[in-house]
Amino acid sequence: MAVNESGVEPKIRIPWGRNAASLLPLTAFLYVGYQLSNRIHVFEPRELPMTALDHAIPFLLWTVWPYFLLIVLLFLPLGIRDRALYRRALWAFTFAVTINIVVWMVWPTVYPRPPKPEDPGLTAFAYRWLVSIDTPANCLPSGHITSPVVGCWALSREHPKHRFWIWPSLILLSFTILTTKQHYVWDLPAGVLSALCGIWLSGWVAAPGTVSVTELEPEG
Repeated sequence: MAVNESGVEPKIRIPWGRNAASLLPLTAFLYVGYQLSNRIHVFEPRELPMTALDHAIPFLLWTVWPYFLLIVLLFLPLGIRDRALYRRALWAFTFAVTINIVVWMVWPTVYPRPPKPEDPGLTAFAYRWLVSIDTPANCLPSGHITSPVVGCWALSREHPKHRFWIWPSLILLSFTILTTKQHYVWDLPAGVLSALCGIWLSGWVAAPGTVSVTELEPEG
């Protein structure tokens, strides 16, 4: 990275406004596609065979909170400074979620959720709210894995020194899709696979060598 006359690397500001102006509308658009495929099915949704691990993993109501945090990880690209990397992250996100929507429409799957908890506490209320806005459909691949994987990939690519906590954090949070009984075990690796496909496809859209510090914006 270039240094100034004093020999100090200039601080690079994060263009929060510019990033939000593109990521938030794109997320909203893709979320509409998620909700449509979540409720309108061309083919009859089916349940997948439950594995021994599906049966062994307990329903842990409190994990609805880290489950919500997992969803927030899809907004990690907001903190990307490099313009080319940010554009590629958007492409990867678009490709990956589109792949998911196509699978959900062509081969819809549903999960046999447990009964809603009747506890009057806040955690039970949060879980009931979750299942009220998200039907048991759209299981495989897990979109709650796909989007965070893309976000973590982009952020760890710009900040490789932080990979030691970015990826372990994602791995820990990813298990909440199972402990909240929102997904089958197979939905998790399927979500990772669609994310990897999106990242791979984004490499064809982004010209080789465009991810560079030359497009970083120094603070004024």
